[in-house]
Amino acid sequence: MLRDRLLFGALAGLVANQIMDLFEYPLWKLKAIKYMLGHYAASIFLSAETPHHTQIGAVVSFLADNIYSTSLGVLFLFLLSVTGERFILAKGFIYGLFLWFFSYGVLRSLSVVQLREVPANSWEIVLYLLLHLVYGLALGWFTQKYGPEEKRD
Repeated sequence: MLRDRLLFGALAGLVANQIMDLFEYPLWKLKAIKYMLGHYAASIFLSAETPHHTQIGAVVSFLADNIYSTSLGVLFLFLLSVTGERFILAKGFIYGLFLWFFSYGVLRSLSVVQLREVPANSWEIVLYLLLHLVYGLALGWFTQKYGPEEKRD
């Protein structure tokens, strides 16, 4: 498909994010999770209540979520160039685990992020883990299916 690794990584991250959103949005609407991941990203720029209660909050959430996801896709392609392109799905799974720990666990706790309270429901934390795994697996799947075909098993 795209031969440029940077552009392909950005596209892969964007596609993986849309696939994850197919699961995330219903969980949010059903109130199984309090915030969508884009709300956390948008709360860097907006007050804690704005990302999920206003139109500008929705726009900033959408932009922040997709920009972050494209950046993570580029990073994944860079990591594949270092580690090799074998076992891409397994690497996507591991990447999703890392993202849950780092993005949801570490970055969310920084003071620059307005939405950083610990969820009252422990199952919510598990649901966020599953969402990150969906992202990582979707990233791996898309890369394996459409990425550059160099030395891949």
